[in-house]
Amino acid sequence: MVDKEVLQRKLTKLKDYLTELKLHSDISWEEYRDNSLYRRSVERLIQLIVDVAVDINTHCIVDSGGSPPSDSYQSFLKGAEIGLYPIEFAEQIAPSTGERNIIVHEYEDINDRLVYESISDVLHWYSEYVEHLKEQL
Repeated sequence: MVDKEVLQRKLTKLKDYLTELKLHSDISWEEYRDNSLYRRSVERLIQLIVDVAVDINTHCIVDSGGSPPSDSYQSFLKGAEIGLYPIEFAEQIAPSTGERNIIVHEYEDINDRLVYESISDVLHWYSEYVEHLKEQL
C-alpha cells in the first residue's frame, strides 16, 4: 500500500520544481546560451524533477510489494506495471532519464541547445505525470 502522505509530499516538491522550471520557459535561446545562471538552473531543475519522479516510482513499486527497479528508466516501466499510469505514457517519459544522466554524469559534454529545447517537453511530460499520480491519492 502506497503511503499517501509520503506521495503527497513528494508530489508537492515535484510541482514546486515544475513551477520554477516554467519561469525559464520564456527565455530566448540567446538569453539561455549567454547566461550561465539560466543554464545551470534549468539543468539542476531537470535533474531534480526526474530524480523526484524516479523516487516516487520506486517508493510506489516497493510499497506495492515489488523489487526496486534496476535503473531510472525501468522505474517508469515498472510504475506502469503497477498501474501508476498507462504503459504508453511510461514509454514516452522514460527516455527523459537519459538526459538527467548526461547532466549529472557528463557535465562537460552537456548540449546546451538540447537542454534548452527540452524545457517544454519536461514541463509537459512531468505535469502529466503529476496528474496521473494525483489519482493515487
